[in-house]
Amino acid sequence: MKTTIQIIDDNVALTTLLAKTLSKFGYEPVVENNPLLAINSARHHLPDLILLDVMMPERDGGRVLADLRSDLSLRYIPVVLLTAIAREAQALADTGGIKSEILSKPVQLTELMNTIEAQLASTPTDLSDSDPRQIETAPPPAELPDFSSMPEAADKSEPILDLPERDAGSFATPGPRADEGFGANGSAPDFSFPDRPGEDGPTENPW
Repeated sequence: MKTTIQIIDDNVALTTLLAKTLSKFGYEPVVENNPLLAINSARHHLPDLILLDVMMPERDGGRVLADLRSDLSLRYIPVVLLTAIAREAQALADTGGIKSEILSKPVQLTELMNTIEAQLASTPTDLSDSDPRQIETAPPPAELPDFSSMPEAADKSEPILDLPERDAGSFATPGPRADEGFGANGSAPDFSFPDRPGEDGPTENPW
């Protein structure tokens, strides 16, 4: 069974790009572009790891993370905050008493994949020996910063992936929001990814 990674971000183009990248590396991506549905979606898919944006409308990533850490069925899922406001997001790192990794957009593909692999490797595969009293008495989330007061463009003006120049290209412009299409012809941007280490043969265009 493939490892499932959930992407919670309201930017459709970025989640499409990231999902194709994860698929190329052997993961099973699931995407949720509506932050109001994030928790129900996580309960349904029970992913092995969550990539979470911070600056989202209606319900920002800080609130979504607090909801995840407050839900006993979700609280131990590792979360990587992928955001352009990484410095401000440090206040979220220990939400619910569980450390979450924070990566700044744009992120190098190697750094992203290494972080994902490290988080998955450090996640307990069996929590049956955990003391239920410790779970039930987990500290409540601390008071969270109000990210909704920040300019929304701060998190949408940078690409989600920053690939080396030797790669086919980079996602240099912000994509459409969840309620927008990819363009007049409905097509995704032309983009290709590097081969995984150890793979032979030319890189295929995932689009």
